[in-house]
Amino acid sequence: MSYAYMYDVLNNESIAAMINKVAEDLGGIYGLVNHCPGPKAGTFEALTEADWSDGYQKCLYSYTTAICAALPYMKKGGGRIVNSTSSSIKQELDNLILSNTFRMGVVGMSKTMAREFGPYNIMVNTMGPGRIYHLNTIRAEKAGITLEEYNTRDAASFPQKRYQTADEYARSVVFICSPANSAISGQVICVDGAMTTAY
Repeated sequence: MSYAYMYDVLNNESIAAMINKVAEDLGGIYGLVNHCPGPKAGTFEALTEADWSDGYQKCLYSYTTAICAALPYMKKGGGRIVNSTSSSIKQELDNLILSNTFRMGVVGMSKTMAREFGPYNIMVNTMGPGRIYHLNTIRAEKAGITLEEYNTRDAASFPQKRYQTADEYARSVVFICSPANSAISGQVICVDGAMTTAY
């Protein structure tokens, strides 16, 4: 049997209600993977106070809301929390100051929670994908080349000469959330095919 749930990342009550419904349907919560849509792109001077508020809600506060709702269930028997971010947790990305700022907030939060929740056998990690394959149709059209040509050119500077896939990222997340992971906690893990140059 499969389940599907909908929630609004901008509505804290919606997030908490979804977590509680999952726990009701499945008899508890063992694993939580937080993910959010990227915040608005732009430089510091180009962004408004509303943009900063929106980025905070999406990229940090929605995570704390979900964790607050899931924590009572996890404290009963242990659990795994993965806070999914982006490669900006290792290397800043130009024109993405909101992402660079709040993703690092997630890193600090996760490290602290890993130590606080450790006695309950709850492990907390931060993970960041590299460039996940997506259709660059609009960019290819603007460049006057085919989609295949654009993707090949775009990925030419990547060490693996290709995008990562959602399946590759998902498999890594599944391992970190699984009972097979008995000691990895409080870590920052990039699944980016060595794209970032930072340690």
